[in-house]
Amino acid sequence: MDDAAGTTTSSSSSTFGNYPLFCAIVAFTIAQLIKFFTAWYKERIWDPKQLIGSGGMPSSHSATVTALATAVGFREGFGGPLFATALVLAIIVMYDATGVRLQAGRQAEV
Repeated sequence: MDDAAGTTTSSSSSTFGNYPLFCAIVAFTIAQLIKFFTAWYKERIWDPKQLIGSGGMPSSHSATVTALATAVGFREGFGGPLFATALVLAIIVMYDATGVRLQAGRQAEV
């Protein structure tokens, strides 16, 4: 894309050039891989469901939104409205994930 001065600027419209999206996907993948290998270490069985399933630690939801907010902050600036939006989204997701884990633990006790 050309700006007013005629110089070419990089566009983050493509999926592969979208730094925040790339960071979020990498964080999700790492969190899921950690769960997969942790399950193998504890139980000595390979459980492919750990690669795509939700629940457990580390939280792939929290890792994803944290990476997204951090990448947006580095890319767009930590003082801008886009980072504020990503940060609020991250806080809501992490708060909700904490509540779900708490309720799941209480249900497991019952």
